[in-house]
Amino acid sequence: MSYIRFSVILLTAMLAAWPAAAQEPLTLEQAVQLALDRNPRLRAAGYEADAARARADETRSAYLPRVDFSQGFTRGNNPVYVFGTLLTQRQFTAANFALPGLNAPAPLNNFQTRLDSQWMLYDFGRTRSRHRGASHLSTAQDFRTEQERQDLILRVVRAYHGVLVAREHLAASHKAVQSAEANEARVRSREQAGLVVSSDLLSAQVHTAAMREREIRAANQLELARMTLGHEIGLGPDAMREPSGSPQDPQAPAHSIDDYEKLALVERPALRAAELEQQAARSNASAVRSEFTPRVSMYASFERDAETLGGPSGTNWIAGARFDVNLFSGGADKARLAEARAQQRAAENQVEWFRSGIRLEVRQAFLETRAAAQRVEVMRGSSSQADESLRILQNRYDAGLANITDLLRAQVAALDARTAYLMALNDWQVARAQLERAAGRLTPDLNFLSEAP
Repeated sequence: MSYIRFSVILLTAMLAAWPAAAQEPLTLEQAVQLALDRNPRLRAAGYEADAARARADETRSAYLPRVDFSQGFTRGNNPVYVFGTLLTQRQFTAANFALPGLNAPAPLNNFQTRLDSQWMLYDFGRTRSRHRGASHLSTAQDFRTEQERQDLILRVVRAYHGVLVAREHLAASHKAVQSAEANEARVRSREQAGLVVSSDLLSAQVHTAAMREREIRAANQLELARMTLGHEIGLGPDAMREPSGSPQDPQAPAHSIDDYEKLALVERPALRAAELEQQAARSNASAVRSEFTPRVSMYASFERDAETLGGPSGTNWIAGARFDVNLFSGGADKARLAEARAQQRAAENQVEWFRSGIRLEVRQAFLETRAAAQRVEVMRGSSSQADESLRILQNRYDAGLANITDLLRAQVAALDARTAYLMALNDWQVARAQLERAAGRLTPDLNFLSEAP
């Protein structure tokens, strides 16, 4: 028992000294901003958006010609190679027609400098469809990133208020331990005076141990809550600052349930992303369908050949146009078109299902916010009543009008009522943030994020 008491005192002292070591209290607005600046998961989403924009730029490059440069070197005595290379170098002379030289020529070097260009002139909308689809996916990823931002803000709000509630719970548990210890001391005095039986003292001691056990749990929950908040905002234990204030009382939602639903169907980033992905699937189907159409392109090349890099050389060029059409590919194009159309229909159904889910999510969050606010009012009254009941029973026990069981039960009831009240406050804070997130409005400039707790 003495070991448990020492552990509780030491842990409580450490937790009490911890805020003093922090530079300044941490507000919810500051916690959100720190998370948006430092959270690696959000930064990863930003890089994925950069990658999506790069892919869109890549598809745009198909509108422009491609130019390649190459510098090569060859050496050999193959008769055909030597004969042709001398021609391209513009170094062929009448002496090279001698039969010994034609049949067994000396090795010849060739430095070839070459420029090649290709340009797709018309492909019946294939490039346009691919670029449009990639642009839709790029914008969709931006919305995905915004959704990740709002999800992060929700997690920060949950963790921040989790610390506030855990801190209040620890304070209530500590107060319950003090009350139990004082009660145990009174019972011991009455037992020594012969006013109560020894079983009352044993019951009081068991109750004190139970309250200490709950205090230990509350202290552990507070430490875990702080670690969770630090994880979300990217601060380690040494740099972590103590959240300021205490849990707020409930307020009415800013909009009606129907207005929140309308806002969600317009502003929810994840829905906007899904709609853009649906459009991208439609563009992809169009691009695959264009595989059945011809392609018109042109090409050109310029070549310089010389035995040495700076020596006499010959130049030549060639240009032309191509008309390509796929007559038969074993059904591969048809299969790809069927796949693209199936993906398009799947995306359409997913968007419709998503809209239905958002309506449900908004209404559920609204109802949970309202229910949590009602629970706060109920549990606030219940906590006050439990405290008053404990006060009355304490007086009655001191007067010998109540037994120890009733008194201990009242002490447990008071702590339970206070705990339930704090949990209702936490549920309301989280439910309000979930409602704004469901509507797509949980941004850093939202008013309640800057409200002083």
